Amino acid sequence: MNTKQIACLLLIVGMAVAVQVGLTLRKHAREAAAEAATALEEEQIAQTQLDQEIRLHGDLRNQSKELLDFVQQWEPYFAIIEEQQSAETAISMRVREAGLLNMAQRYQQVPNKVNNKDNSSLPKLVRSSLVFDDKYAPLLNWMGSMEQMRPTARIGKVGLTKGSRGEDLRMELVLEVPLRKKSTP
Repeated sequence: MNTKQIACLLLIVGMAVAVQVGLTLRKHAREAAAEAATALEEEQIAQTQLDQEIRLHGDLRNQSKELLDFVQQWEPYFAIIEEQQSAETAISMRVREAGLLNMAQRYQQVPNKVNNKDNSSLPKLVRSSLVFDDKYAPLLNWMGSMEQMRPTARIGKVGLTKGSRGEDLRMELVLEVPLRKKSTP
């Protein structure tokens, strides 16, 4: 074999290798293009789902706007009390500020149930049992001020009888203040 034949043979082998490399690269390019097309289709499907979810979320927000506004107005009242001591102090301070004759007071923490089911957002409440013996007007004004200060509080029981003095009224009151679930830092 002479040098011309060796050169031809090397040229043919080089061309075969170049063709093989070209075919392999072409195969990889087709696979990459197919993967890109699949990814593009998946992206379009995901974008369509996202658009639908965004529309659904907007519709739900519009439907529940009144409820969300209502909850937002009440949120500060629920946010202020997380501990029993805060509720006790607030009630005691209101009694002291009003200058009412408080015969007895007892506080206890109990589970908050609505229709005999646990309330998950306000799991506990402070039940205040208060006994007053004072004039009619200051007692009712005090109850009104408590409602203004703690709109979330509810009156569990009220008992009114004649007081110890002529124009006094004896009021046995059970006031329940819900406690917000303690926030975790």
